[in-house]
Amino acid sequence: MSDSNRDGASGTHRDPSRGSPRDRWRPAIAFAAVVLTASVVPVPGGGSGGSGLGLGLLGPVAAAIAPTDPFHFVGYAVLAALSARATGYGVRGLVVAAAVAVAFGFGVEVVQTAIPWRTFAWRDSLVNAVGAIVGVVERWIFGPSRRDADAWSPPS
Repeated sequence: MSDSNRDGASGTHRDPSRGSPRDRWRPAIAFAAVVLTASVVPVPGGGSGGSGLGLGLLGPVAAAIAPTDPFHFVGYAVLAALSARATGYGVRGLVVAAAVAVAFGFGVEVVQTAIPWRTFAWRDSLVNAVGAIVGVVERWIFGPSRRDADAWSPPS
């Protein structure tokens, strides 16, 4: 095997996390498009009113957790983790990844103000932000080891 093949010059052994900025951002952008699409389409059975889950003792918990909260939380955790792939797993990269996800979530909420069947919700923005923070913390804990951090950081 020649040096050019071993170094990934042929493209066959290239680590996708070390590609061009466009390549590193592609998964996050694709997922953001899915989130945006899901955030602007009408929700079947959506509208105001109780969840009607009839949870008995869990009623107070159900009242504190809106039916859409898990979707917001997980969606923005995933978006932040995918963004961290592009920004790098160092502290600065993780902060940027979280900020990108939080800003995108706030932007989606603003877009929803112009859609008749959607509304802006501070609560959703908060859940989005918490999810984004959890997403980058997960990458910080379970991402590449500190020894490999330079290999996973985008080029300067």
